[in-house]
Amino acid sequence: MSKKVLGVDIGNVIINNRIIPKDRKLISEQEYSEQPVIVGAFEALKELNKRFAGEVYLVSKCTEWAETQVMQWLSSHNFFEITGIKKANIRFCRERSEKEKKCESLGINYFIDDRLEVLGHMINRAEKLYLFCPDAEEVKQFEMFLKDVTVINSWNEVLEIIS
Repeated sequence: MSKKVLGVDIGNVIINNRIIPKDRKLISEQEYSEQPVIVGAFEALKELNKRFAGEVYLVSKCTEWAETQVMQWLSSHNFFEITGIKKANIRFCRERSEKEKKCESLGINYFIDDRLEVLGHMINRAEKLYLFCPDAEEVKQFEMFLKDVTVINSWNEVLEIIS
């Protein structure tokens, strides 16, 4: 049996970016730093990091500017100390479709993302795909992938499902 490796998206899975209106293209560094954590994320990731023997990676699509903001946010919220996930276990890419290649290179076979489009790229490659608190509009657009993923609506649910 191959080892279990978990991949986790950051935006809307760990950091709650949903409080920013969808039509806003720009936010300030101050606004980004004030984004709240998704309820239960740190505690669940700490437990999952144990269950996956330290094989938990954060894989996120973002701009270079946002990459800097994400790293500052994670550091200022003591993410690494609380969860035990290493800074070296973070991967960024510029396009959603690139996540699949990053996951493949890391041997990720379990992946959590809030975008069905992203998970659609990983069908037939990852063992388990989890759609976290999906956006209804985006799900309509990519509903053909729904049969291949498990929808989860909280970090407590993640812990129940991923043993």
